[in-house]
Amino acid sequence: MLDEHTPRGPRRPLPPGAGVTSITRQAPAKINLYLEVLGRRPDGFHELITILQTLELCDEIGIALRPARNPDDVTLSLELPPGFGATIPTGADNLVVRAARALLHAAGLTGETGVELALTKCIPPGGGLGGGSSDAAAVLTGLNQLLGQPCDAAALSRLAAELGSDVPFFLTGGTALCRGRGEIVQALESPAPFPVTLLLPPFGVSTPSVYSALGAGRVAAGATQRTDPSLVHMRVPELEALFRNDLEPAARHVEARLTPLLDEPRVHLSGSGSTLFLFGVPSDAVRAECRRNSMRIVETQSKNR
Repeated sequence: MLDEHTPRGPRRPLPPGAGVTSITRQAPAKINLYLEVLGRRPDGFHELITILQTLELCDEIGIALRPARNPDDVTLSLELPPGFGATIPTGADNLVVRAARALLHAAGLTGETGVELALTKCIPPGGGLGGGSSDAAAVLTGLNQLLGQPCDAAALSRLAAELGSDVPFFLTGGTALCRGRGEIVQALESPAPFPVTLLLPPFGVSTPSVYSALGAGRVAAGATQRTDPSLVHMRVPELEALFRNDLEPAARHVEARLTPLLDEPRVHLSGSGSTLFLFGVPSDAVRAECRRNSMRIVETQSKNR
């Protein structure tokens, strides 16, 4: 539960429509079922076609309103599970703080309404699971609800795209086809829930380093520009046949410790890594390799809208 804070000086009223002053949202992880890199864009980003799928593994974020005590009054507290092994900043650079401030600004409430965020992390950062982006999307939608929906869906999408390439997807969740740098989102009919096992290394992989390793002007060989996949009737064998990740060779180059497991049948890279995953349960050989490399194994499943 979020603590109540009494501001110094005269209290300002909360905005109209804010009869409910706190809410809790779940922020799911994602994996890439398909990731095709078409080439580098003039703006420096890479043009992508990717199919994203949310998972049951999630962070949880509490959002509470209070009268502002200073301009841009957004605070963040963190709860990390034992052995999480990551340091996460709580200041202005954190994506959820930026998301809250962006929403307040869009609603015209900067300096009038303060926001307390309490984030419980379960999704490892820097692993290709989109935890930070998902947290930011949960703040956008949750805070927008608390403030009486000052932003419509189009405005939320614009804010999300300004925050990061994966953030717009998490406004939709489930299964979606994403284009551009990932910000153009087309919701898809999801397959029936399927089991996913995550293999979590004790190290991250730098996304800029992976994209740099692709090489300037690189265009994916055999680009298919897949535009209308039908997933709703797919089961695990069909999902395996669909899978593609053009970032895998670059990720292997950047972080050689991924190679032994990626050489195992059915083990895939999510995004730019470092998270690996497989559909279903891991083999004894995969489990043994994870033990040798101090990798955590997390069993979860897909999460539809």
